[in-house]
Amino acid sequence: MRIQRLFDPASEPYFDLLLFDGAVAREVLPALARSPVYEVDPGEVVLDVNQPNTTFYVVLRGTLRVDLPRKEADTNVHLGRGECVGEISVIDGSLTSASVRAVDACELLALQGTDVLNLAGGSHAVARNLLRILSQRVRGTNVLLREEVNVSEALRRRSMTDALTGLYNRGWLDDMLRRLTARAEQGGAPFALLVIDVDHFKTFNDTWGHLVGDRVLQQVAEALRATLRPTDFAARFGGEEFAVLLPAVSGPQNAARVADRICNRVRKPVPHPDGGGSPPHVTVSIGVAAHQRGEDAEALFRRADELLYRAKNEGRDRVVF
Repeated sequence: MRIQRLFDPASEPYFDLLLFDGAVAREVLPALARSPVYEVDPGEVVLDVNQPNTTFYVVLRGTLRVDLPRKEADTNVHLGRGECVGEISVIDGSLTSASVRAVDACELLALQGTDVLNLAGGSHAVARNLLRILSQRVRGTNVLLREEVNVSEALRRRSMTDALTGLYNRGWLDDMLRRLTARAEQGGAPFALLVIDVDHFKTFNDTWGHLVGDRVLQQVAEALRATLRPTDFAARFGGEEFAVLLPAVSGPQNAARVADRICNRVRKPVPHPDGGGSPPHVTVSIGVAAHQRGEDAEALFRRADELLYRAKNEGRDRVVF
């Protein structure tokens, strides 16, 4: 940046600049008359992030781009005539929070921080305008924070959700199973675990194709959502393997009744995606284990898995508890 001239308030308009909107001329003329106007080339840096700054820049001509420090999305902000940068670092003496560069050839009015603070103290209009500017910055920051929270929440959900079925994934299941086990060991409510496997799933893939195989998995997920209570949890933890956690279910018999309803809900043909003949009915085998005192999460899962394989060995499409 290079100084082009001193600002001439007698010949240059300034009341359309946001900081001076409605100000009395005699209150602002002395500071304006001693303030330089900088010429900035396209792409040139006006402010760099995390640097000290004592200057309040007002755009007279051209466009500035503010690059906010966020990686997840494009957060560039463009400023035109009358808008300003550098106000927060001037007011609170902090380092700059963003980098600012010229989009095209710019002219910037450079006000010293002491002049801006003195103007705010001597002019109600300047003080009001400065509050407006700061309010806009706060609102913009709040918008970014909300977007940041939304992005974080979306990433969190994605990290614990199975993309194909929309159910929870293995990582979530392992964590929740450990939590429920610890709570039950400390005198909390009992719970049960169902381990579910789609019968003859390889046949669906090999004979009817992977699109049908995917539809089978989605059909099982839909059956789980339709059968379970809002307080129950379903997860897909392997290729054709699912699990259900039933909090506050006492005894394997009650859990087995839920498993029977799941079997009945799943048991129907899968439409072929190309409109051809229907593949055979989908069925599942389910092992049911209720948590026992002194049993850790791994032991409970292993016991439910053993019961699942008993169900498959006994002919499939059944529940063993």
